[in-house]
Parts: sequence; C-alpha cells; structure tokens
Amino acid sequence: MPPKISARRRRAAADTKKGPVEIVVRRGAIRRFDALKTRTSELPVVVTWDRRTADRSDDEATGAKRQQAERRRKPPFTWDLADFVVVEPVKSRKASRKKTTRK
Repeated sequence: MPPKISARRRRAAADTKKGPVEIVVRRGAIRRFDALKTRTSELPVVVTWDRRTADRSDDEATGAKRQQAERRRKPPFTWDLADFVVVEPVKSRKASRKKTTRK
C-alpha cells in the first residue's frame, strides 16, 4: 500500500509544476491504465492512451522532405517494462533579452 501524502504536501508539489504531469499508456494495457488512473486520481496527473496504431515505415508515402530525420528517440525503460511513459512538460521558449538602456 502506498504511503499517504498530506494535502499540504500535494498542494506544494502541485504549485512547483507548471501544469499536470502526463502519463501515456501503451495500447491494450488495460490493467496498467486502470491502476494509474486510480492511484493518481487526486494528483495533478493526466493518464491517456497511446494514440498510435502502428509505427511509421519508410515505405509509407509520408514525404521524404517533410520528415528528413527520425524525430522519435528510444523510449524510456518504463515503456517496455511497465507499458507507460511519463511525458516531460514542454519548456516555454521565452526570448531572454537583456534590457538595453537608451541615452
């Protein structure tokens, strides 16, 4: 049984994050999806199914120019071992400009 987390600690942890954590579960892993959904019901976590039906192949007419390099990297060990992956939040791209003083 997992340890109980106080409401104050949960709020503090939620305040440090920019948004909810996303967990993507492999298609067909019904028990894993249900367990994650149940255990994270009170946490800022979104559990979703993997939308892909199949991996892309080189034979498909996706356009060689459109996708010159493979963007997907090797999935973390949890994908093969536990049928899920935790998605990292997208970092905002704020331009860091130095303030210039006009004279």
